[in-house]
Amino acid sequence: MMSQRGSRTQQLIAMTWLVAARGAVALERYATRTVGGSECVIAYSRMTVGTEYSGETWTPDKEAIERAYQKAVESGRCEPARERWERWLD
Repeated sequence: MMSQRGSRTQQLIAMTWLVAARGAVALERYATRTVGGSECVIAYSRMTVGTEYSGETWTPDKEAIERAYQKAVESGRCEPARERWERWLD
């Protein structure tokens, strides 16, 4: 039979490993998250034909935003998005 002290030590070791493992998982998730490059401003505009302003607002869809961002990356105006840990090595 194990002593009370030995059992307590094993519990402490197990808890330490659990905390370390959870910390490692949290760090891995944080480090591998994709983040954007440098600040990249993409402007949108819309032209209408006519003289009356309808008051409606236009919001570009996600695909339009992604296409504009890819064009900006390809032209060299913006840095491509990459995983956070890759920025730590710069």
